[in-house]
Amino acid sequence: MGRHIVPDEASIKVPHLSHEDRHALNRLTAYGRSMLEGSSLRCGCFRCGSSFVASEITDWMPEEDGADTALCPYCGCDAVIYETKGHLLSTALLSNLYLDWFSAEFKGREKAVTYVPTFSTYDDYLRQGIPFLMENRESDEIVGEVNLFRVDAPGNATGFMHEDDEAWQAKDLAEDESGGMVEIVIHREGRDFAYKDENIWVNTYFEFIDELGRRLPYELWSPDQEQRVLSLVEKYGSKLRGVILSPSEGTMRIVAKEAADNCM
Repeated sequence: MGRHIVPDEASIKVPHLSHEDRHALNRLTAYGRSMLEGSSLRCGCFRCGSSFVASEITDWMPEEDGADTALCPYCGCDAVIYETKGHLLSTALLSNLYLDWFSAEFKGREKAVTYVPTFSTYDDYLRQGIPFLMENRESDEIVGEVNLFRVDAPGNATGFMHEDDEAWQAKDLAEDESGGMVEIVIHREGRDFAYKDENIWVNTYFEFIDELGRRLPYELWSPDQEQRVLSLVEKYGSKLRGVILSPSEGTMRIVAKEAADNCM
């Protein structure tokens, strides 16, 4: 599927649409040829997230009872809306409509996702068009899923992280509850005792670094989930990555990436 997704500026207001708003916008998709053809109206497709000028539309779906319906110049879908005084066009608006009108498709894609670009808040998630940018890369393998919780400051959750730790100071802590692809970094301090020929480490803690090099304010939910991640790291090594799908869910998908060296 082709696409031309233009992230919104941070100043763009994310629309909160009523039921009536959603249906009014959906009605804009039909019978638009007489208004749109050759015009400079700003348009967007809420199937692929592309933004474009109406004059870029070259294909139309014939209608028997009115003017032809515009087809997106990038994906060919009849989900093209245009800007009005009541609804300014934005990627956040297109994302919002996609999650509504194509919810079944989105949920199906989300189940198979192995790559998500970096985002922070839910508004940022919509402004960047993340729902359109999630990808399932067939060379990558989903190998697990764990739960996360947010920490607000070093050392206030597990006691493993301290303000004077060199590793803790290495990268800036993200201010928002960021999501997207993360590198999983494990720190181990000292040995406690040997058990069944294995060295048991004390003060094992994890950092999650996003694609912008920021350390995210999350920790794993429980010791058994920490052990699960450790086992996966031992099996997959540097190929292992985390995928945080949504800013509203404390879940991280674990993915073994075939080309891990090129994904961060």
